Amino acid sequence: MSQPVTADDVPARLEEYGMIAFLVTVGGDGSPKVVHVPVLWTAGSSATSPDGTSSQPAAGVFRCTPGGGTLRNLAQPGPVTLVFPPPEPGAYSMLIDGTGRVMDDESGTADLLEVSFRGGVLHRPAPAVPGDQARC
Repeated sequence: MSQPVTADDVPARLEEYGMIAFLVTVGGDGSPKVVHVPVLWTAGSSATSPDGTSSQPAAGVFRCTPGGGTLRNLAQPGPVTLVFPPPEPGAYSMLIDGTGRVMDDESGTADLLEVSFRGGVLHRPAPAVPGDQARC
C-alpha cells in the first residue's frame, strides 16, 4: 500500500530520504529520461501558471540543475516525477509528482528547473525476491 505525502510532510521526509533524487521527464518523442540530481525544497513559494501570465500560490517547489536533455524535455512546462530511493533496504521509496518548468538562474541562463509540488506517495517496498508478491 502507498502512503500519501503532502507538501507539509516534505521537510521531514527530506530529513529521512536526503536531498538527492532521480528526476523523470518525457521527451517530445515519448521516450523517458531519468537523471540523478540534488534538489532544494522551498515551502509555500509561488508558481507561474503554465502560460506564464499569472502567479499563484503553490504548496512548494523543488529546484535542481539537470542537464541539457532534461531541460529540452521541459521547454514547455510539463509533468515530472522525483524518485527518492528508500533510505534503507525494505523501506518505502518516495515519489513526488509535479509540474516542471525551466527558469533563468542568477546569471541569466536557463539551466534551473523548478518543480511545483502536486502530490506524493511513499511507495511500498520492493519484494525481497524477484517475482515474489509481484503486483506491478
